[in-house]
Amino acid sequence: MPLHQPDYGLDGFEPADGGHELHSRDLGISSFKVLGEYRTHTDSYFVLLDEGATWGIPGSPQLRAVHVSRDLRTRTFEVDSKELPLYAMAQSYLIARGCPADALSPPAGVHDPADDLTRALEARVRGDGDRFALLASYTADMRDPVETAVMLRSLDPQAVPEFRILLEQFDWDSNTHTLREGAFETYAAAVDWWEAWSDEEAPALPPPAPAVRRGPAPTAPATPVPPVSRRPQGRGTRHSAKPVSADRRRAI
Repeated sequence: MPLHQPDYGLDGFEPADGGHELHSRDLGISSFKVLGEYRTHTDSYFVLLDEGATWGIPGSPQLRAVHVSRDLRTRTFEVDSKELPLYAMAQSYLIARGCPADALSPPAGVHDPADDLTRALEARVRGDGDRFALLASYTADMRDPVETAVMLRSLDPQAVPEFRILLEQFDWDSNTHTLREGAFETYAAAVDWWEAWSDEEAPALPPPAPAVRRGPAPTAPATPVPPVSRRPQGRGTRHSAKPVSADRRRAI
């Protein structure tokens, strides 16, 4: 089914401040199309596809989660949004801002899970958004099928395994996708797999074991979680997806 441009429902409302005015203007570009939306009298939630992202920075996230809140008394609005690589991650972002957990499913035939394993993993991602930091993501939209890789780190410094990689494969012919997960005890091991994936030589993802907690550290406490990386650094092609080094990660 054809996708439509978002209607943020802001007629008769003014931005709460200059920052929200600029933010709302940034969301007014014609390349945004609605994959999922939910509305109340005061709030609107959207998962948007940026159809222009494929022509921008290689590997950039192609989804954006948007929350619009309206103050009916002052007739003002506030907007916040975030680029995210996976639909379930966009849902998690909006659920944390008050959207019902089951309210943002995309229309049938647009972005359907291909199997029960994908459904189960996406349900966990929706509920685990506050447990992991996003270290890197890369959408390889020139591959067939399209692939998106996401590297996460547990926010619990005692969790084992500490690093996870999610890999989504999207089939344009059926509009279905699979999502799989791998677990890595070290950042170096996760990067090794990522670089092999970048070169289209990745082995199977190591199956995730149930997360456990390390015992108390006998020396110094665990190193704090590093700042989140906006996206990995590419080599100038759609198939390049090298993650940033640990000392170059920066906050979104």
